[in-house]
Amino acid sequence: MSFQSRKNPGQKQAALDLDMLARRYGRALRNYFQKRAPASLDPEDLVQEVFAKIARRADTSDVVAVEPYLFRTANSVLIDSLRRAEARGGNAHETFEEDVHGLADSDPERVLIGKEGVERLISALYELPGPVRQAFALYHFEQMRHAEIAKRLGISISTIEKYMARANTHILAKVDFGNRS
Repeated sequence: MSFQSRKNPGQKQAALDLDMLARRYGRALRNYFQKRAPASLDPEDLVQEVFAKIARRADTSDVVAVEPYLFRTANSVLIDSLRRAEARGGNAHETFEEDVHGLADSDPERVLIGKEGVERLISALYELPGPVRQAFALYHFEQMRHAEIAKRLGISISTIEKYMARANTHILAKVDFGNRS
């Protein structure tokens, strides 16, 4: 790859190696990505992708100024990475944290406790009168607002609020998620 010397604009220098470019511009590219890229994208990976993209280019003899070429390539890499992340739902991914997602979740006793808790919840729901259960389900499972539920069931908002209080009190009394009973 050639570039025009800043000291002598008319003089072309010999091809530059990527190692030299990485040493000379690596920190500036990292700073560029740290300022512009979301936290989900690793600046180190993006810098490597810049140099990989340059390495894949067959002919770099037309590159006159290295620095602008590097930062145009960096901008292209950033845009491509953002598009790729968007297409793959990158923003929807959750980072693995062992204390939250660890293997303890698959502990047989913990699984059994969870299943029993779900069974108690379902049983408590079926103990509720039909309209109360329906209001509770529309609110919690369909994420409807009290006004929408009231309109759908043809009753007042205050009645919905009373139904919700009744359902919550009943479920909390019947289901103790912390203990097995």
